[in-house]
Amino acid sequence: MHALSVIIPTYNRKNLIKYTLSSLDKRHHPGIDIEIIVVDDNSTDGTTEFISKEFPDVLVVKNEGNGASAARNTGLKLASKKYIMYLDSDDGISPGYFAAKIKLLNNQSDIDACYGLYETMITEFDFNPNYIIFTHKYPVITSVDAAGLHLINYLAGNYIPQNAFVWRKDFLLKIKGHDESLIVNQDVDLVVRSLFRGLKLLGVQDQTFAFIRQHEIDARVGIVNRSGEKLSDILKLRKKINSDLNNFGFSGIEYKQTLSMYLFEQWRVTRHFEKAIASQFLMTARQIYWPIKIKGNAGFRSLAKIVGPVTAVRLKYFLLKRD
Repeated sequence: MHALSVIIPTYNRKNLIKYTLSSLDKRHHPGIDIEIIVVDDNSTDGTTEFISKEFPDVLVVKNEGNGASAARNTGLKLASKKYIMYLDSDDGISPGYFAAKIKLLNNQSDIDACYGLYETMITEFDFNPNYIIFTHKYPVITSVDAAGLHLINYLAGNYIPQNAFVWRKDFLLKIKGHDESLIVNQDVDLVVRSLFRGLKLLGVQDQTFAFIRQHEIDARVGIVNRSGEKLSDILKLRKKINSDLNNFGFSGIEYKQTLSMYLFEQWRVTRHFEKAIASQFLMTARQIYWPIKIKGNAGFRSLAKIVGPVTAVRLKYFLLKRD
């Protein structure tokens, strides 16, 4: 029987974690020995007591409010199985999700991790196709030598959700798990650090899905573009990534250009309500690669060449009276 540890950090999710844990029911995953580790980050709503009562086979440990990354690292230290999935306590997976992924990892010892398809939903109840707002947008990459392509996606802001991955535990231990100093984008950092350190990653396109619950319904997670602290973390991480690009041999102009475009977009989105951090996004984009190529029709692109992308964007949104 194939063995896998599922690590679930949680905080005040009594009303949602039941759907997450139900999606891991062994009847939905025949032939897979699933160890479930829930790391409770000091919940106050009875989450731990609920799990202990309704899901007695689940291992629940306390982590005293140290954050999601610390909770995931605690779970990794406790995990006893060969493969690892990180699953948020409001998300889930469809029946049979592990079968093809674990078969791939068993058959190809040089692969460190694989990922599958995913769907994003808005719902405070069980996962249902009626609640889907968009399906997967990350490409299913089936070449083992595609670190550069994965990195371009991540630099551009196109990420694979954490619960779409199945990892080898040995690889996660080698890179020392999640960075506990980050309050946001911990999953981005994990994958980018992994790519810099030789991650062999493959996509699996079967008929199973990871389900991502839209986080706007959760104030503790929430959207980041109105939190100065989270935006500062995003900028700090991108500066580190920029430094590491050269250190790990990804010095091509396409990486710098893509990262600069991402930072420019962060400036565009945040410049009205977080002006200080927005100016830092723009300054860093200029330092990394300039001028960037901006999207738009032919007239707008021509304007950007004449007056520069910053002025062009400001003029465009002034005329449209939006953003």
